[in-house]
Amino acid sequence: MILVTGGAGFIGSHLVSALRAQRRPVHIADLQSPEPFDLRNDDIPALLRQVQPTAIVHLAGHAVVADSIADPRRDLETNLLPTVNLLEAIRATCPQTPLLFASTGAVYGNHATRPFTEEDPVFPVPPYAVSKLASERYCASYAAVYGLRTASLRLFSVFGPGQRKQVVYDLIRKLLSDPTQLAMFGDGSQIRDFNPVPNIADAFLVALDRAAFTGEVYNVGGPEALTIRALAERLCRILNINPTFSFSGLNRLGDAECWLANMTKLAALGYTPRLSLDHGLRATIHWVTDDLKMIRSC
Repeated sequence: MILVTGGAGFIGSHLVSALRAQRRPVHIADLQSPEPFDLRNDDIPALLRQVQPTAIVHLAGHAVVADSIADPRRDLETNLLPTVNLLEAIRATCPQTPLLFASTGAVYGNHATRPFTEEDPVFPVPPYAVSKLASERYCASYAAVYGLRTASLRLFSVFGPGQRKQVVYDLIRKLLSDPTQLAMFGDGSQIRDFNPVPNIADAFLVALDRAAFTGEVYNVGGPEALTIRALAERLCRILNINPTFSFSGLNRLGDAECWLANMTKLAALGYTPRLSLDHGLRATIHWVTDDLKMIRSC
């Protein structure tokens, strides 16, 4: 049985589907599941004794940079403390069960060399990135000090059906609402390593089966990196529209200019992005189109 915390969320739901497609039994622990579970307050050891997981994927938490800036204490309570609670529960009940933690490429900040390798210095800026890095370090500490089996995946610019935030969703929503003009943050030169969410699920499957689980981290980048301007142009070609672009010249607080992942380490385990960027964009456009129709009909 694989326990997936946050299994009802955006990435979690795709991972759960991928696990079930492989006929792997899954138990979801999520505030949004039919039987809500809160890693901050509920009895995690009792859950672990009940489920007896063969592996744990920890995706639960909050992943909005702007919200972490507005309320850093809530970010700490939602991301870091549940991770420590889970590690303590594993230490007490099932110390040989591997834990795979979902981290973020945002831990690198703006100052490391690019593409980022896992050995590069980290310079997290927004509280969200700080809490994720601290969670990584706790996972590594529990591996080194207590012998727990842990590993972390640093995810870069995930997008896809089910996600109602971040740049890909925002651009598609704007273009569908008004195909004549598109306003964007920054100057369009920011670079992101975009990755369709099914590729992320694949990365978790590979790591579950092949990671060393000695406290290490792995970058998970996408099939193609683009500037924000190039991303907008790609979307416009797919939608067959030609809007006027405008840029604010200002980036959102906490956003880095360039996030690119070196994936040599994860590739050595057998991971390669299976879906192309265009495939992911087309699937997301279809989903956002249907989602907006549903919202407008309510």
